[in-house]
Amino acid sequence: MGKMHLIAVDLDHTALDNLYELNDVTAEALKKLKALGHRVIIATARPSCLTMPHYERLGLDTTAVLCNGADLVNLSGTGPDPQTRYLSINKLDRVLSLFPTGIIDNLGLERDDDLYIYGDMSESPYHMELIKQSNTHDIDIHDIPRMDVGRVFLRIRDIPEATEIIGDLAKTEGISFYYRKVAGKRKQLYISIQSLLANKWFGIAEAAEYYGIARENIITFGDEFNDEMMLEEAGLGFVMKNGNEELKKQVGNITRYTNVEGGVGKELIRLFNL
Repeated sequence: MGKMHLIAVDLDHTALDNLYELNDVTAEALKKLKALGHRVIIATARPSCLTMPHYERLGLDTTAVLCNGADLVNLSGTGPDPQTRYLSINKLDRVLSLFPTGIIDNLGLERDDDLYIYGDMSESPYHMELIKQSNTHDIDIHDIPRMDVGRVFLRIRDIPEATEIIGDLAKTEGISFYYRKVAGKRKQLYISIQSLLANKWFGIAEAAEYYGIARENIITFGDEFNDEMMLEEAGLGFVMKNGNEELKKQVGNITRYTNVEGGVGKELIRLFNL
């Protein structure tokens, strides 16, 4: 692989061992590739505050694709100006109108490092860390701020009416969303919603164009359906061995090792003969 490549990696359950730490094998492989002149991009659902420690450890100076593509920010302060691809006020009103307040257990509105929350999120270690690190504001479920947002995420009770709500979301123009069942004290659905224009792949493709790297020379790694487009559209996309089973079937390329085993790093070592 003599040509310059752009390598885009998700963080959680992909490049990270856990909530806080990059896998050592993966980190060293990415740093070696950067030193060889390849471009390394972080593409994550995380905002700046939860991405910066990993960005700094890797010594990056590239655009970071944050909040699932709603924010494109060069965290080193160089490169192109930041961009936002937010859900409009009117679209936010439309989306929230689909959810009866009585079935919402918690709600978050994200604008990069600004987080507006309702409800108890203590069952999710990730969301607790997000609350701790962000500029966090408590909100009233009956008086939700009207503003453009990068991402809406919420947990609702997994009751029969939830199926109808998911169907209505699928019919709503201009948005993208994914959801999953949550294991916990009671049956819940976790739903993440944002603008159709906010997608990790769009940010990666724009970064590749800026750095002069052809699409066939883009390599991506992810584990979940918010990574779907970047895995399918890149020249080479890998689902993690520990990733979503349906996504594995859909994409086909699967790392030989899990995130904790350094799956990203070991795949890159093999591909580039590091």
